[in-house]
Amino acid sequence: MKPVTVLGILFWCPCALSQGTTSSPTTMQTLLPTSIGLWCVSEPSRSYSGTQIFDYMDGAGEVYLAYDYRSLIVQRYARQDQQEILVELFDMDLPRNAFGVFSYMLGRGPAVPIGQEGEYRSGLLCFWKGKYFVYVQIDRENEEATAAVLDLGRAIASRIQEEGERPAIINSLPGGEYLPTTVRYFFRHEILNSHYFVAESNLLLLDRTSEAVLARLTEGQSYVLLVGYASDERADSAQKGFLSGYLHGATGAGPVQRDSGKWSACLRDRHYLAIAFDAATAQHAAAILENVKRRLP
Repeated sequence: MKPVTVLGILFWCPCALSQGTTSSPTTMQTLLPTSIGLWCVSEPSRSYSGTQIFDYMDGAGEVYLAYDYRSLIVQRYARQDQQEILVELFDMDLPRNAFGVFSYMLGRGPAVPIGQEGEYRSGLLCFWKGKYFVYVQIDRENEEATAAVLDLGRAIASRIQEEGERPAIINSLPGGEYLPTTVRYFFRHEILNSHYFVAESNLLLLDRTSEAVLARLTEGQSYVLLVGYASDERADSAQKGFLSGYLHGATGAGPVQRDSGKWSACLRDRHYLAIAFDAATAQHAAAILENVKRRLP
């Protein structure tokens, strides 16, 4: 293993730590058709694994590493007098990682029924299925180009035989009270900070043994965060760190009024930690947490 800095945080590249089954470039190549309509493969595909992703992309590569991606295959399709179509096919090792990367980008376009969940806007199609995340893009849209991007996505999705389940922790979010396109699933605090900044340090003790879901609520600009830990003890330690480092040293679950005038609170139930951010009132912060608690398994 080698150390790598991801989103400003140094950690050990997890490629050798996988417990899933990594697809070889040859296996992944079979998921990509040689042509779609009048667009045909224009050059040999390129494959990357681990930190090699930085040979292909810069900042965005950090996000895929933070979700424990295992390999990437890049394929281009060309047609005379049309724009090139780019496909990036990621083996994310586990369905939770594939959904996590998809959720990182969720809300950028209207939903389309491709893969298990997909979105398309302005020539860009993203979807996940099983342990794979797929990105298909054309720079300049027209009727034929749009149809080709969508058809290519459908063709790839049909070749991915396995499906995965959305992480069960999402089911504990308060039903009907959050915006579905704001759901973010992750297990590293760097990803949390990219969506809602909490602290430079890992107050909540997030790592790949935990899982977390963040969503913006429909009422006001408040957020709810739910973290599942490997043990009650780990959750207890995370709560203590959060209370001392974020809630001004509060000794209870809150609610606590922040400098912004908004209210935050946290509640631990066994190995779960629920946190309300930016509630308009103390009562609303407490209600958010009670709603989550009632839905915990």
